[in-house]
Amino acid sequence: MFSYPYLLIPLLLILLVAISVQDIRKGIISNVLVEGVALLGLFYGGIETLLSAVILGVIGYGLYKLYPLVRGKEWLGLGDVKLMGASGFWLLPTQIPLFLILAGLGGILMAILWRVLKKGPKFPLGPALAFALGICIVGGQNFSLGETHMNATFSGPSFGPASGGKPHSIVVLIHGYGSDGEDLLSLGKSWSSLLPNTLFVAPHGPVACEVNPSGNQWFGLKDWEPLRILKEIQALTPAFNCYLDGLLKSHNLSPNKLALVGFSQGAMLALHMALHRPQPAGVVAYSGAFLNDPMELKVALPPVLLIHGTEDQVLPSSASQAAEEALKALGVPVTLSLLSGLGHGIDPRGLGMGGVFLKEKFHESDPSGLSEQVKESNNL
Repeated sequence: MFSYPYLLIPLLLILLVAISVQDIRKGIISNVLVEGVALLGLFYGGIETLLSAVILGVIGYGLYKLYPLVRGKEWLGLGDVKLMGASGFWLLPTQIPLFLILAGLGGILMAILWRVLKKGPKFPLGPALAFALGICIVGGQNFSLGETHMNATFSGPSFGPASGGKPHSIVVLIHGYGSDGEDLLSLGKSWSSLLPNTLFVAPHGPVACEVNPSGNQWFGLKDWEPLRILKEIQALTPAFNCYLDGLLKSHNLSPNKLALVGFSQGAMLALHMALHRPQPAGVVAYSGAFLNDPMELKVALPPVLLIHGTEDQVLPSSASQAAEEALKALGVPVTLSLLSGLGHGIDPRGLGMGGVFLKEKFHESDPSGLSEQVKESNNL
Protein backbone atom coordinates (compact mmCIF):
# COMPACT_ATOMS: atom_id res chain seq x y z
CA MET A 1 0.00 0.00 0.00
CA PHE A 2 1.26 3.44 -0.93
CA SER A 3 -0.52 5.17 1.93
CA TYR A 4 0.82 8.53 3.06
CA PRO A 5 2.27 7.38 6.43
CA TYR A 6 4.79 5.38 4.42
CA LEU A 7 5.86 8.53 2.61
CA LEU A 8 5.78 11.03 5.48
CA ILE A 9 7.31 8.93 8.25
CA PRO A 10 10.64 8.32 6.44
CA LEU A 11 10.84 12.07 5.75
CA LEU A 12 10.20 12.77 9.42
CA LEU A 13 12.97 10.39 10.48
CA ILE A 14 15.41 12.10 8.11
CA LEU A 15 14.54 15.49 9.63
CA LEU A 16 14.88 14.14 13.17
CA VAL A 17 18.34 12.75 12.41
CA ALA A 18 19.35 16.07 10.84
CA ILE A 19 18.06 17.97 13.91
CA SER A 20 19.95 15.68 16.29
CA VAL A 21 23.22 15.97 14.36
CA GLN A 22 22.93 19.74 14.06
CA ASP A 23 22.13 20.20 17.75
CA ILE A 24 24.99 17.94 18.85
CA ARG A 25 27.52 19.60 16.56
CA LYS A 26 26.46 23.25 16.73
CA GLY A 27 24.11 23.52 19.71
CA ILE A 28 21.29 24.95 17.58
CA ILE A 29 18.16 23.67 15.85
CA SER A 30 17.41 25.19 12.47
CA ASN A 31 14.01 26.83 12.02
CA VAL A 32 13.80 25.28 8.56
CA LEU A 33 14.10 21.76 9.97
CA VAL A 34 11.52 22.45 12.69
CA GLU A 35 9.13 23.95 10.14
CA GLY A 36 9.59 20.81 8.05
CA VAL A 37 8.59 18.64 11.02
CA ALA A 38 5.52 20.81 11.64
CA LEU A 39 4.42 20.83 7.99
CA LEU A 40 4.74 17.08 7.55
CA GLY A 41 2.95 16.58 10.86
CA LEU A 42 0.07 18.77 9.73
CA PHE A 43 -0.38 16.54 6.67
CA TYR A 44 -0.02 13.44 8.82
CA GLY A 45 -2.32 14.26 11.71
CA GLY A 46 -4.65 16.91 10.31
CA ILE A 47 -6.77 19.06 12.60
CA GLU A 48 -6.96 16.34 15.26
CA THR A 49 -3.41 17.15 16.35
CA LEU A 50 -3.69 20.94 16.52
CA LEU A 51 -4.56 20.72 20.22
CA SER A 52 -1.44 18.63 20.87
CA ALA A 53 0.73 21.21 19.12
CA VAL A 54 -0.73 23.95 21.32
CA ILE A 55 -0.33 21.89 24.52
CA LEU A 56 3.30 20.96 23.86
CA GLY A 57 4.08 24.49 22.70
CA VAL A 58 2.69 25.92 25.95
CA ILE A 59 4.53 23.33 28.06
CA GLY A 60 7.78 24.01 26.23
CA TYR A 61 7.48 27.79 26.51
CA GLY A 62 6.51 27.51 30.17
CA LEU A 63 9.63 25.47 30.92
CA TYR A 64 11.72 27.89 28.87
CA LYS A 65 10.53 30.81 31.02
CA LEU A 66 10.13 29.21 34.46
CA TYR A 67 13.16 26.91 34.69
CA PRO A 68 15.73 29.75 34.81
CA LEU A 69 13.70 31.43 37.56
CA VAL A 70 13.67 28.27 39.66
CA ARG A 71 17.16 26.89 38.98
CA GLY A 72 18.98 30.02 37.95
CA LYS A 73 20.12 28.58 34.64
CA GLU A 74 18.70 27.92 31.20
CA TRP A 75 17.58 24.40 30.29
CA LEU A 76 15.51 24.69 27.12
CA GLY A 77 16.44 26.86 24.17
CA LEU A 78 13.89 28.44 21.83
CA GLY A 79 14.77 25.82 19.24
CA ASP A 80 13.75 23.10 21.70
CA VAL A 81 10.47 24.89 22.40
CA LYS A 82 9.70 25.13 18.70
CA LEU A 83 10.55 21.46 18.20
CA MET A 84 8.19 20.49 21.02
CA GLY A 85 5.38 22.44 19.40
CA ALA A 86 6.15 20.99 15.98
CA SER A 87 6.15 17.48 17.47
CA GLY A 88 2.60 18.06 18.62
CA PHE A 89 1.41 18.03 15.00
CA TRP A 90 2.32 14.33 14.92
CA LEU A 91 0.68 13.32 18.19
CA LEU A 92 -2.79 12.85 19.60
CA PRO A 93 -3.35 14.40 23.04
CA THR A 94 -3.33 10.92 24.57
CA GLN A 95 0.25 10.42 23.31
CA ILE A 96 1.63 13.53 25.01
CA PRO A 97 2.43 11.85 28.36
CA LEU A 98 4.44 9.12 26.60
CA PHE A 99 6.27 11.72 24.53
CA LEU A 100 7.21 13.73 27.63
CA ILE A 101 8.36 10.62 29.51
CA LEU A 102 10.53 9.49 26.58
CA ALA A 103 11.90 13.01 26.13
CA GLY A 104 12.78 13.13 29.84
CA LEU A 105 14.55 9.77 29.71
CA GLY A 106 16.36 10.85 26.56
CA GLY A 107 17.40 14.07 28.24
CA ILE A 108 18.84 12.16 31.23
CA LEU A 109 20.83 9.91 28.89
CA MET A 110 22.13 12.93 26.97
CA ALA A 111 23.15 14.61 30.24
CA ILE A 112 25.04 11.50 31.37
CA LEU A 113 26.71 11.13 27.98
CA TRP A 114 27.71 14.81 27.95
CA ARG A 115 29.23 14.49 31.41
CA VAL A 116 31.14 11.32 30.47
CA LEU A 117 32.49 13.03 27.37
CA LYS A 118 33.32 16.16 29.43
CA LYS A 119 31.49 18.39 26.99
CA GLY A 120 30.38 20.89 29.60
CA PRO A 121 27.31 21.42 31.78
CA LYS A 122 24.93 22.40 28.97
CA PHE A 123 23.85 19.46 26.80
CA PRO A 124 21.68 19.42 23.64
CA LEU A 125 18.05 18.44 24.23
CA GLY A 126 17.12 18.24 20.54
CA PRO A 127 18.23 14.59 20.17
CA ALA A 128 16.10 13.60 23.18
CA LEU A 129 13.02 15.29 21.71
CA ALA A 130 13.74 13.75 18.31
CA PHE A 131 14.13 10.33 19.92
CA ALA A 132 10.82 10.68 21.80
CA LEU A 133 8.89 11.69 18.69
CA GLY A 134 10.45 8.96 16.58
CA ILE A 135 9.55 6.26 19.11
CA CYS A 136 5.96 7.55 19.46
CA ILE A 137 5.39 7.57 15.70
CA VAL A 138 7.31 4.52 14.50
CA GLY A 139 6.39 2.44 17.53
CA GLY A 140 2.73 3.41 17.34
CA GLN A 141 2.58 2.81 13.59
CA ASN A 142 4.18 -0.63 13.87
CA PHE A 143 1.84 -1.60 16.69
CA SER A 144 -1.19 -0.46 14.73
CA LEU A 145 -0.19 -2.31 11.57
CA GLY A 146 0.90 -5.37 13.50
CA GLU A 147 -2.44 -5.46 15.28
CA THR A 148 -4.23 -5.08 11.97
CA HIS A 149 -2.28 -7.89 10.31
CA MET A 150 -2.88 -10.13 13.31
CA ASN A 151 -6.62 -9.55 13.57
CA ALA A 152 -7.61 -8.84 9.96
CA THR A 153 -7.94 -12.33 8.56
CA PHE A 154 -10.71 -12.62 6.00
CA SER A 155 -13.07 -15.44 5.24
CA GLY A 156 -16.63 -15.73 4.06
CA PRO A 157 -19.03 -17.49 1.74
CA SER A 158 -18.66 -17.70 -2.03
CA PHE A 159 -20.84 -18.60 -4.97
CA GLY A 160 -20.18 -19.71 -8.54
CA PRO A 161 -19.15 -19.74 -11.20
CA ALA A 162 -22.66 -20.70 -12.32
CA SER A 163 -21.18 -22.34 -15.41
CA GLY A 164 -19.42 -24.85 -13.17
CA GLY A 165 -16.07 -24.16 -14.79
CA LYS A 166 -12.94 -22.26 -13.82
CA PRO A 167 -13.66 -18.61 -12.95
CA HIS A 168 -12.75 -16.03 -15.55
CA SER A 169 -13.28 -13.18 -13.10
CA ILE A 170 -13.91 -12.49 -9.40
CA VAL A 171 -16.34 -10.08 -7.75
CA VAL A 172 -15.67 -9.33 -4.08
CA LEU A 173 -18.81 -8.24 -2.23
CA ILE A 174 -18.10 -6.02 0.80
CA HIS A 175 -20.99 -5.83 3.26
CA GLY A 176 -22.19 -2.92 5.35
CA TYR A 177 -21.98 -2.08 9.05
CA GLY A 178 -23.30 -4.77 11.38
CA SER A 179 -23.87 -7.28 8.58
CA ASP A 180 -21.79 -10.13 7.18
CA GLY A 181 -20.80 -11.78 3.92
CA GLU A 182 -23.92 -13.96 3.74
CA ASP A 183 -26.06 -10.84 3.47
CA LEU A 184 -24.35 -9.50 0.37
CA LEU A 185 -23.77 -12.84 -1.34
CA SER A 186 -27.36 -12.62 -2.57
CA LEU A 187 -26.16 -10.00 -5.06
CA GLY A 188 -23.82 -12.52 -6.65
CA LYS A 189 -26.60 -15.09 -6.93
CA SER A 190 -28.77 -12.49 -8.68
CA TRP A 191 -25.98 -11.68 -11.14
CA SER A 192 -24.93 -15.26 -11.84
CA SER A 193 -26.92 -15.48 -15.07
CA LEU A 194 -25.30 -12.27 -16.33
CA LEU A 195 -21.85 -13.41 -15.23
CA PRO A 196 -21.85 -17.22 -15.48
CA ASN A 197 -18.05 -17.45 -15.41
CA THR A 198 -17.60 -15.20 -12.35
CA LEU A 199 -16.77 -16.27 -8.81
CA PHE A 200 -18.54 -14.18 -6.16
CA VAL A 201 -16.78 -13.93 -2.80
CA ALA A 202 -18.26 -12.19 0.25
CA PRO A 203 -15.77 -11.89 3.14
CA HIS A 204 -16.91 -11.04 6.65
CA GLY A 205 -15.63 -7.86 8.28
CA PRO A 206 -12.57 -8.55 10.47
CA VAL A 207 -14.16 -7.72 13.85
CA ALA A 208 -17.54 -7.99 15.56
CA CYS A 209 -19.70 -4.92 15.17
CA GLU A 210 -19.49 -2.55 18.13
CA VAL A 211 -23.29 -2.10 18.27
CA ASN A 212 -24.40 -5.47 16.87
CA PRO A 213 -22.04 -8.25 18.02
CA SER A 214 -23.90 -10.80 15.89
CA GLY A 215 -22.70 -8.92 12.80
CA ASN A 216 -19.35 -7.57 11.65
CA GLN A 217 -17.73 -4.28 10.74
CA TRP A 218 -14.80 -3.05 8.69
CA PHE A 219 -14.28 -0.01 10.89
CA GLY A 220 -16.05 1.73 13.76
CA LEU A 221 -19.01 4.00 13.08
CA LYS A 222 -20.21 5.11 16.50
CA ASP A 223 -19.47 8.64 15.31
CA TRP A 224 -18.89 10.21 11.93
CA GLU A 225 -15.29 11.40 12.04
CA PRO A 226 -13.97 11.19 8.46
CA LEU A 227 -10.30 11.48 9.45
CA ARG A 228 -10.54 8.65 11.98
CA ILE A 229 -12.52 6.48 9.57
CA LEU A 230 -10.01 7.10 6.79
CA LYS A 231 -7.13 6.13 9.05
CA GLU A 232 -8.91 2.90 9.98
CA ILE A 233 -9.45 2.13 6.30
CA GLN A 234 -5.80 2.88 5.55
CA ALA A 235 -4.68 0.59 8.38
CA LEU A 236 -6.87 -2.20 6.98
CA THR A 237 -5.70 -1.77 3.38
CA PRO A 238 -2.45 -3.82 3.48
CA ALA A 239 -4.15 -6.92 4.91
CA PHE A 240 -7.12 -6.64 2.55
CA ASN A 241 -4.82 -6.16 -0.43
CA CYS A 242 -3.03 -9.37 0.53
CA TYR A 243 -6.39 -11.12 0.71
CA LEU A 244 -7.40 -9.89 -2.76
CA ASP A 245 -4.02 -10.81 -4.22
CA GLY A 246 -4.40 -14.28 -2.74
CA LEU A 247 -7.79 -14.72 -4.41
CA LEU A 248 -6.38 -13.76 -7.80
CA LYS A 249 -3.32 -15.95 -7.39
CA SER A 250 -5.33 -19.00 -6.36
CA HIS A 251 -7.35 -18.78 -9.57
CA ASN A 252 -4.47 -17.59 -11.78
CA LEU A 253 -6.21 -14.34 -12.70
CA SER A 254 -4.78 -10.88 -13.39
CA PRO A 255 -5.78 -7.80 -11.32
CA ASN A 256 -8.10 -6.50 -14.07
CA LYS A 257 -10.26 -9.60 -13.61
CA LEU A 258 -11.25 -8.42 -10.13
CA ALA A 259 -14.17 -6.09 -9.36
CA LEU A 260 -15.25 -4.70 -6.00
CA VAL A 261 -18.85 -4.17 -4.92
CA GLY A 262 -19.63 -2.51 -1.60
CA PHE A 263 -22.67 -1.37 0.33
CA SER A 264 -22.58 1.53 2.82
CA GLN A 265 -19.28 1.30 4.76
CA GLY A 266 -18.36 -1.55 2.42
CA ALA A 267 -18.68 0.95 -0.45
CA MET A 268 -16.27 3.31 1.34
CA LEU A 269 -13.74 0.50 1.70
CA ALA A 270 -14.25 -0.65 -1.90
CA LEU A 271 -13.59 2.82 -3.31
CA HIS A 272 -10.43 3.24 -1.26
CA MET A 273 -9.11 -0.24 -2.08
CA ALA A 274 -9.71 0.16 -5.80
CA LEU A 275 -7.52 3.26 -5.97
CA HIS A 276 -4.69 1.70 -3.94
CA ARG A 277 -3.99 -1.58 -5.74
CA PRO A 278 -3.29 -2.67 -9.34
CA GLN A 279 -6.09 -1.59 -11.68
CA PRO A 280 -9.26 -3.61 -11.01
CA ALA A 281 -12.04 -4.01 -13.56
CA GLY A 282 -14.31 -1.62 -11.70
CA VAL A 283 -16.21 -0.69 -8.54
CA VAL A 284 -19.91 -0.60 -7.74
CA ALA A 285 -20.56 1.51 -4.62
CA TYR A 286 -24.07 1.39 -3.17
CA SER A 287 -25.14 4.04 -0.62
CA GLY A 288 -21.56 4.94 0.26
CA ALA A 289 -19.09 7.81 0.43
CA PHE A 290 -15.54 8.52 -0.69
CA LEU A 291 -12.98 9.60 1.89
CA ASN A 292 -9.97 10.97 0.11
CA ASP A 293 -6.54 11.86 1.42
CA PRO A 294 -4.81 14.10 -1.17
CA MET A 295 -1.41 13.06 0.19
CA GLU A 296 -1.95 9.41 -0.75
CA LEU A 297 -0.47 8.15 -3.98
CA LYS A 298 -3.26 6.70 -6.16
CA VAL A 299 -2.13 3.46 -7.78
CA ALA A 300 -5.11 3.05 -10.13
CA LEU A 301 -8.09 5.00 -11.52
CA PRO A 302 -10.68 2.29 -12.25
CA PRO A 303 -14.21 2.89 -13.57
CA VAL A 304 -16.73 3.48 -10.79
CA LEU A 305 -20.51 3.24 -10.60
CA LEU A 306 -22.13 5.10 -7.69
CA ILE A 307 -25.73 4.22 -6.82
CA HIS A 308 -27.62 5.97 -4.03
CA GLY A 309 -31.25 6.38 -2.95
CA THR A 310 -32.56 9.92 -2.74
CA GLU A 311 -34.48 9.06 0.47
CA ASP A 312 -31.51 7.61 2.32
CA GLN A 313 -31.79 8.69 5.97
CA VAL A 314 -28.64 6.86 7.12
CA LEU A 315 -26.11 8.30 4.68
CA PRO A 316 -27.62 11.02 2.45
CA SER A 317 -27.29 10.82 -1.30
CA SER A 318 -25.22 14.01 -1.18
CA ALA A 319 -22.35 11.75 -0.03
CA SER A 320 -22.33 10.01 -3.39
CA GLN A 321 -22.69 13.34 -5.19
CA ALA A 322 -19.62 14.59 -3.35
CA ALA A 323 -17.87 11.32 -4.17
CA GLU A 324 -18.62 11.81 -7.85
CA GLU A 325 -17.02 15.27 -7.83
CA ALA A 326 -13.96 14.11 -5.89
CA LEU A 327 -13.41 11.07 -8.09
CA LYS A 328 -13.79 13.10 -11.28
CA ALA A 329 -11.22 15.57 -9.96
CA LEU A 330 -8.79 12.65 -9.63
CA GLY A 331 -9.47 11.55 -13.21
CA VAL A 332 -11.56 8.51 -12.28
CA PRO A 333 -14.24 7.59 -14.86
CA VAL A 334 -17.33 7.69 -12.66
CA THR A 335 -21.08 7.34 -13.22
CA LEU A 336 -23.64 8.40 -10.61
CA SER A 337 -27.23 7.16 -10.45
CA LEU A 338 -29.61 8.64 -7.86
CA LEU A 339 -32.65 6.41 -7.38
CA SER A 340 -35.82 8.26 -6.40
CA GLY A 341 -37.84 6.91 -3.48
CA LEU A 342 -35.08 4.56 -2.31
CA GLY A 343 -33.74 4.64 1.24
CA HIS A 344 -30.56 3.03 2.56
CA GLY A 345 -30.63 -0.13 0.54
CA ILE A 346 -30.42 -1.83 -2.85
CA ASP A 347 -33.53 -2.24 -5.00
CA PRO A 348 -34.08 -4.03 -8.35
CA ARG A 349 -33.09 -0.88 -10.27
CA GLY A 350 -29.71 -0.65 -8.55
CA LEU A 351 -29.24 -4.39 -8.74
CA GLY A 352 -29.82 -4.35 -12.48
CA MET A 353 -27.45 -1.45 -13.10
CA GLY A 354 -24.73 -3.07 -11.01
CA GLY A 355 -24.98 -6.32 -12.95
CA VAL A 356 -24.84 -4.58 -16.32
CA PHE A 357 -21.85 -2.50 -15.18
CA LEU A 358 -19.90 -5.58 -14.09
CA LYS A 359 -20.75 -7.45 -17.27
CA GLU A 360 -19.58 -4.48 -19.30
CA LYS A 361 -16.31 -4.12 -17.40
CA PHE A 362 -15.57 -7.82 -17.78
CA HIS A 363 -16.12 -7.32 -21.55
CA GLU A 364 -19.15 -9.55 -21.79
CA SER A 365 -21.81 -7.18 -23.12
CA ASP A 366 -22.74 -4.09 -25.08
CA PRO A 367 -21.64 -1.10 -22.93
CA SER A 368 -24.63 0.95 -24.08
CA GLY A 369 -26.90 -0.99 -21.70
CA LEU A 370 -25.70 0.68 -18.52
CA SER A 371 -25.83 4.25 -19.82
CA GLU A 372 -29.44 3.78 -20.87
CA GLN A 373 -30.42 2.40 -17.46
CA VAL A 374 -28.70 5.21 -15.61
CA LYS A 375 -30.31 7.81 -17.86
CA GLU A 376 -33.75 6.33 -17.22
CA SER A 377 -33.25 6.07 -13.44
CA ASN A 378 -32.05 9.68 -13.12
CA ASN A 379 -35.08 10.90 -15.08
CA LEU A 380 -37.55 9.20 -12.70
